[in-house]
Amino acid sequence: MNDSLQGRCERCGGRLEARQEGLTEGLFCTKCDWAVVTTHYPEIRLDRTSYEVRAVGGDHRSTEHVKAVANVAGTNFVAARKLLQESRPVVFRGTAKEVVEARSVLKDAGVGCHITPDFEW
Repeated sequence: MNDSLQGRCERCGGRLEARQEGLTEGLFCTKCDWAVVTTHYPEIRLDRTSYEVRAVGGDHRSTEHVKAVANVAGTNFVAARKLLQESRPVVFRGTAKEVVEARSVLKDAGVGCHITPDFEW
């Protein structure tokens, strides 16, 4: 059997170590500079659907709620307060990865959200 399949470097026989940094992953020899790498894209990054996030249950009198909506919507405090006075306002549009971040900001502040289309992430 090939040594590299058993965790040994094909060049020097050193131990191979699996690493992942950002979008790169691979096997790296712990003794020499031999490596084999590839690009790894998580499924969520491949989802190009445009999603819409609506704030649900936010209180325009809550500073924490208004700040969270301002952050997610990319707007100022006054404009965010006006958004929260609407019924289920759209506060963000973006890709799945961006929506996960927006949802987290809202949730941490205690603001619910509704995402369309159906969001599996």
